Amino acid sequence: MARIVVIGGGLIGLATATMVAKLGHDVTILERDPAPPPDTPQQAWDRWERRGVMHFRQPHYLLPAGQRVLGEQLPEMAGALEGAGAVVHDMLSPLPPGIADRAPRPGDEKFLTRTARRPVLEHAMAKTAERYAEIRRGARVTGLLTTRARQVTGVVLHDHTELHADLVIDAMGRASPLPVWLEAAELYEVAERAEFAGFTYYSRLFRTRPGEDPPLTGTLTPFDCYSILTTPSDAGTWAVTIAIHACDRALRKLREERYWMRLAEACPLHAHLVAGREPVTGVLAASGGNRIRAVVQAGVPVATGVLSVGDAWASTGPFLGRGVTLGLMHAAVLTEAVADHVKDPFTLAIECDRLTRQRLLPWYRNTVYLENQRAAQIAAVIEGRSPREPDPAGAPLMDLLAAMTWDADVFRAYLEMVAMLAPPQEIMSRPGLADKISGVRRAPWLAPGPSRGQLLKMLS
Repeated sequence: MARIVVIGGGLIGLATATMVAKLGHDVTILERDPAPPPDTPQQAWDRWERRGVMHFRQPHYLLPAGQRVLGEQLPEMAGALEGAGAVVHDMLSPLPPGIADRAPRPGDEKFLTRTARRPVLEHAMAKTAERYAEIRRGARVTGLLTTRARQVTGVVLHDHTELHADLVIDAMGRASPLPVWLEAAELYEVAERAEFAGFTYYSRLFRTRPGEDPPLTGTLTPFDCYSILTTPSDAGTWAVTIAIHACDRALRKLREERYWMRLAEACPLHAHLVAGREPVTGVLAASGGNRIRAVVQAGVPVATGVLSVGDAWASTGPFLGRGVTLGLMHAAVLTEAVADHVKDPFTLAIECDRLTRQRLLPWYRNTVYLENQRAAQIAAVIEGRSPREPDPAGAPLMDLLAAMTWDADVFRAYLEMVAMLAPPQEIMSRPGLADKISGVRRAPWLAPGPSRGQLLKMLS
């Protein structure tokens, strides 16, 4: 049995700690925010203070691949989410209006997921994790214990307490100070690359009135210079997010409720989600880009005895809603490496990095690619020029994105990529898919809504 410390008690820290604890290890979670989860999920939304999570009340979404990880690795947490009222969502509903063939297909159940607001998700996961690991709240880590052999052997807390461990897991998210701590310990520098696509997000949550059913949500709709993302949630709530290019100063008025509502109500397919509805929040502003850290360089770990998981390894912007799911998939990869190599710190670091690059890096790169393509499209509209043609390697994927608005099977292939059920390379190489895509030969279906010129007049 190994002594394992997980720094960070957010969603991915809780999931990772529970997974490795179920291997039989002694696990302690160190969470800097002092407040424990309240008694009920609704109280978690109403009054749980998580100052260390800047996006705690922003929209969150668990994709089917994340639901699959919970079902296979953490069925107790999946059950807790169900008990907390997390809603079952079918990504096939609604289908794009341009698709005439609406007949079900065998295997459509793979597009089902269960999701909820972030405080509700974390409440359910924390209550489960408490059964497997010790959670110390209000425990702020300030540094690492290390040896001359570049091995991390524990952590130092804000009160100078030293906590020794056979393995430290960094689950502190995108703002993790681990690189600073490693530098302070005179270990190798962590290589970091930021790839900021440049989006700003303005979101509002709404809820049904008594006796009403929540409307269908779960779509990402591109317009010429903005996108609208709708996400389902628990307790009859849903979120509507307007995403703009971060450099588009002319659209920043959308952070004001009157302008935000003016645009949402002017989009025929989205007006019913907001008009006359009961808002739960005002306009919540957020931004975020993509950033990845290399903890193994030229086959040599920066340090042994420490692993990063989720956003602490690679963080993605909210545009595709992949963050929680990517983190859960990474937790499963890390747990697999720990199960086989926890007694050999060097091999553990190398194997965890290998599995991460093999199974998760393609998803990160695909996220960066899609966000950059969308950012380039919007930039062209802002600047009044024609968008650049996609590079030859990315052209088939762009063709799929056009065809999926008309063909039911191509749309399902697209959804498998969105849901992170199968990597893009596998999807694009499937027999017959290229013929399906080329057979459509139509421009993508475009949702009705204000053009940039019309929107600028609405905001003036």
